[in-house]
Parts: sequence; C-alpha cells; structure tokens
Amino acid sequence: MREANVARGAALVLLAVAGFSLSGAFVRHVPGLTGWQINCWRGLAMAATLTLYLALAYGFTGAWQRFRAVPPAAMIACAGFFAIGSTLYVTALTLTSTANVSAVGASSPLYTALLSPYATGEKPSLLTWAAALAALFGVGVIVHGGLVGGHVAGNLVSLLVALSFAGQTLSLRRFRNVELMPAMAVGGIIVFLVAAAFGDGFAVPSRDRAVLALMGPLQLGVPILLLALGARSVRAVTVSIIAMLDIVLNPFWAWVLADEVPDGNAVIGALIILGAVSLSLLAENARRYR
Repeated sequence: MREANVARGAALVLLAVAGFSLSGAFVRHVPGLTGWQINCWRGLAMAATLTLYLALAYGFTGAWQRFRAVPPAAMIACAGFFAIGSTLYVTALTLTSTANVSAVGASSPLYTALLSPYATGEKPSLLTWAAALAALFGVGVIVHGGLVGGHVAGNLVSLLVALSFAGQTLSLRRFRNVELMPAMAVGGIIVFLVAAAFGDGFAVPSRDRAVLALMGPLQLGVPILLLALGARSVRAVTVSIIAMLDIVLNPFWAWVLADEVPDGNAVIGALIILGAVSLSLLAENARRYR
C-alpha cells in the first residue's frame, strides 16, 4: 500500500509540474502587464479555485472549519512562502527569459536538501544528492556560456524564487498531515491584495484579465492542489528534484504556445535532467525497500 501511495504521489507531483510549467506561455500572452498586475488576478483566481475545491469536498461549513483548523505555523509558512515566491516568480519572468528563470530556480533542490534534516527530519541519501547534482549539471548545459547577459536583476530575483520554492516544499512536507489548501488560498488572497494596493493591479484590460482568470486555475490552483497531495507521500528533496522538470517543460510550452525559441543546448540538458529525475525516483524506491 505504501509503495502505491508513493507512486501515486510522484505522479501527482509530475502533473503539478506540468501545470506550473505553463507560466512562461501565459506571461508571454500578456506582454503589456507588469508582474504586479499578473499576480493580482492570477492570485485571486487561484484562491477562488482552491476555495471552490474545499467547498465541494467538505461543504461550506466544513470548508470554513478547515480554514480554522490550520495551525498558525502552517498558515504563516505556507501562505507566506507562496505569496513571496509567486510574486517574485512572475516578476522574474518580466525581467529575463523563461529559460533563465527556470535555470536559476532549478537550484532549489540543493537548498531543500540542506534544510530538509532540520525542517522535516528527512536526510537525503547519497543517491538523492547525486540526482540533485546531476540535475544541476543539466541546468549548466542548458545555460552553457553563462546566464543571459544584462539580466542581473532577473537572475537575483530568480534566486530568491528558488529559496521560496524550497521553503514552500519543506512546509508542505512538514505539515503533510494537515489540510493546507486553506493556507494556500490565503496566500493567493495576500498576493491579490498586495498587488492591488501597491502594484496598480486593477489597471488590466479585460482581454488580459480573461487570460489571467484562466491562468489562475490551470497554471496555479490545480497544480498547487496536486503538489500538496503528492507531497504527503513523497519526500521533500524528491519533490524538489521532480520539480526541476520545469526547466524542460517551461521553455517548451513557451516555444510551442508563444514562439519563444529555447537555446540549442536545451535538448541535451533536458535529457540529463530527465535522467536525474529518474535517479531521484530510484532513490525514493530504494529508501522504501530499506
């Protein structure tokens, strides 16, 4: 039963990453908007999606009880890391290329591995460390020749995104026995309110608002739900390594759906990252048998 749960969890995380990776394509279809404006309506649509899920799953009274039942530490960690990471991620996409944001953000597994023993009590195995380093090598191949020149601000923001995602992954794993969808919905509301107050979030054309209304559930709401469910049975470092597939899928969708052509080294790097993800799943399987 446990093996089936882990396999199911890994599949849910993979589906979540596939959804997250649509971000670049969506952002490229609203080129006139700032990161604040994108986050304003995307955050609101995501919060509405998760709240609807809770209402359908537990009823309105049960959903409200789930909000009240979230421990304060879990609420602060999950809502906070999401609000910060989400805002920084879209901001980074407006400052540099999709491939570059994904590449810098792909350093997240290292921070997750370093912090996991303290945050979750889970110590990464040597095989897991090897998978993380192999994945980073694949990232290096993709960005061969150095990071995109003249995009220092975008690179720094992308680094903060990686740290935020590591924090979010560790939070989901640490509080895996808690229904965390209310905390994520609160994070979406926080993003909406902050973006509306400080980032001119309401000044969005109706056409772009429709794109963001679609982006909220498809690229964020449903993937977050899948990620939270998957993280209940898959260790934090493994979740973080699987999430590195974003560097493969995000530029791919941006190329197919928005004509943003990736670098020629992307195919080789993508194959290396795919191998690293497979290695991390083997490490998870070996841990179960031990």
